[in-house]
Amino acid sequence: MSSTPWLLRLASHLTRAAGRRGKQDFTEQARHAARVNADTLRAILHHNQDTDFGQRHGFASLRTVEDFQRALPVSTYEPFRPYMERIARGEQNVLTADKVEYLGITSGTTGQNKLLPVTRPHLRHLQRATTIGLDVVAEQLPAIRRPTRGMILMNAELHERSEGGLLMGAFAAIATQSLGRAASFALTSPPDAFSMRSHADALYLHLLFGLRERELGYIMAPFATGLLDMVHLLEQRWQDLMEDLALGVVRPALDLEPKQRRRLQSRLSPDPERVRELSQALAQGPHGLLRRLWPGLVFASSITGASFSLYTQQLAPYLEGVPLYAANYVSTESTLGLALELERAVYCLLVGAAFFEFIPERELDAESPTTLLPEQLVEGEAYEVVLTTQAGLYRYRLGDVVRIVGRYHEAPLMEFLYRRGALLNLMGEKTSEHAARLALEQALATEGLLPADYSVVEETETFPRRYAFFVELQGAVRPHKEPERLNRALEEALCRTNPAYELNRRTERLGPTLLHRVEPGTFQALRDVLVQRGASPTQVKVPRVVRDAELQGLLRQRRVQG
Repeated sequence: MSSTPWLLRLASHLTRAAGRRGKQDFTEQARHAARVNADTLRAILHHNQDTDFGQRHGFASLRTVEDFQRALPVSTYEPFRPYMERIARGEQNVLTADKVEYLGITSGTTGQNKLLPVTRPHLRHLQRATTIGLDVVAEQLPAIRRPTRGMILMNAELHERSEGGLLMGAFAAIATQSLGRAASFALTSPPDAFSMRSHADALYLHLLFGLRERELGYIMAPFATGLLDMVHLLEQRWQDLMEDLALGVVRPALDLEPKQRRRLQSRLSPDPERVRELSQALAQGPHGLLRRLWPGLVFASSITGASFSLYTQQLAPYLEGVPLYAANYVSTESTLGLALELERAVYCLLVGAAFFEFIPERELDAESPTTLLPEQLVEGEAYEVVLTTQAGLYRYRLGDVVRIVGRYHEAPLMEFLYRRGALLNLMGEKTSEHAARLALEQALATEGLLPADYSVVEETETFPRRYAFFVELQGAVRPHKEPERLNRALEEALCRTNPAYELNRRTERLGPTLLHRVEPGTFQALRDVLVQRGASPTQVKVPRVVRDAELQGLLRQRRVQG
């Protein structure tokens, strides 16, 4: 008889069955994406017609997509803020007829944090996309079909409540908490590892219990930064981890309540043989480390692409031999897409999860921009996503700009390009995040350097205005005698990646861009500030353009010479 616990085998069977059914339904909806999108809008309007918002805007009389578009303009978050404040005070039936179970807090990387309603149907869309994604992986990696435990690098602490008593937090934490303790048997981490206040302590516990599992099948994190944090902590605290595993103890330095410590301690026992195996794996260096630690590891998963490519490049040596699946395209507002291939951050629009519209990139700054439906999108063109959700957002500008790269049946395939707030555009040059990152990488390569992380500050007090890149480099780097060479290399690279930038430099409407090196750990310190302000440790993203005075001050204080 198999030594795999029967409960894990049953859960694996049920998950695979749900994934197959979900993939079939998903494919059928993709074949009729235009009809499904319109039907989704009609269902949302009917469902929410008796809410305060629905009555104010006459949802009951809206029959077609055109009726809806005439009745409501596209909108940013601000018009919704008063409604969100009412929900936070405990009112229901304000924007959605569904019970608001939680309030999601956005990471705030492009401005002020936002509160957004989270309902059960909203969570079910994410769960559906997750099970379909696992079926996509199983089709391409049959080894994952065997019953196996996984490690999810999450910190699901929800300790804040709104005035009306609603739990508040990052959407990833809400989604993890909503799974409940029943899911813990399928994961290596005990429930207490998901309820830590400290991100570092949570990661330590995930690793402590994950390293005990010889047959670990997969590792998941919301963002690629979570996987990178894991391997860095693994290297930095290896001795502590091995000591705890050898003795079967939970390190006293971890910030734990007495009951938490007792529960965790009850799950541990000394395992010196596993420590010997792990020590031999680490001694061979970073290349292929994760597969050596867990020989049965089938895949890792996190959001990749766009600015996260900086982190996936740094992860590549550790992941050698382990495919990285791009997972789902998820925001606090909605689940938007699903990756259909391994190691390619291209997402199929998840029709049915919301009513989707798209603003052409050329009209992003228009007062009343045109919107297009999924069937009207042109391959190769870029668009901002506009959402209408059952949870109470209507013609809401998400701020995400995507490029259409193909179709899966009728459903568009998208790659994420940038957040609108992350565009360099002091003088109308519209340097995209992709172009800025590519230019930085090219400039550093002239000196044999690699970026670990970076942000840009718009220096508007100078004349002419200019950009300053603050860059943390990978590895130990000696001071350069001629830092001006890097400035020139960055200038030349920006001119190559964006001709409009070059034009503004030639006409001196923009001053020369500067490149400042910053001390190691600078961007972890920046993330710590954002976490202290309320961002989730596992969801916090480094803003590519920093407009916040405190964060700008942090970057400037940590500049290094040379």
